[in-house]
Order: sequence, then structure tokens, then C-alpha cells
Amino acid sequence: MLWAVLSRTPMVQSAEKGAFPEVMCATEENLRPAAYYGPTGRMYWVGPVGECELEPFVKDPEIAARLWKISEEKTGQPFHI
Repeated sequence: MLWAVLSRTPMVQSAEKGAFPEVMCATEENLRPAAYYGPTGRMYWVGPVGECELEPFVKDPEIAARLWKISEEKTGQPFHI
């Protein structure tokens, strides 16, 4: 019932449109490797797919290390690259 209501709002999109950024990144040439691609419309939830702005914390190595540690603690699994 909730999906029936939400699917009629401009805040969601179809599964096909939602999968497009992943398909685009897997198949398009000349995309920037360290960029984020997704919907460029309202609050980056809907709209045409393109390169989106990244917040500065996204590439912060200290924050990444903290997230990695928390992920290991919460899952009980050590992750090795």
C-alpha cells in the first residue's frame, strides 16, 4: 500500500530508471573513474543521469578507514583487500 502511494509521487522512479546509472557506468566510455553518476534532478533522487557533485567527505581517507572499521565490527567479519 505504501509503494502504491509513493510510486505516484515525484520522489521515486521505475526500476529501469533506477538501474540506468549502473548500466551507464558499466558500458559508457570516457567516464571519470572517481566520479559519482546518478539522477541529477530533485535532491539527486530522480531525473536524467549524469555526473553528480561529491561532498568533500566522500574522498576523506580517515572517514573511509572509520567506516571500514565499523563495518568489520558490525558484521563480525574482517575484510581484506
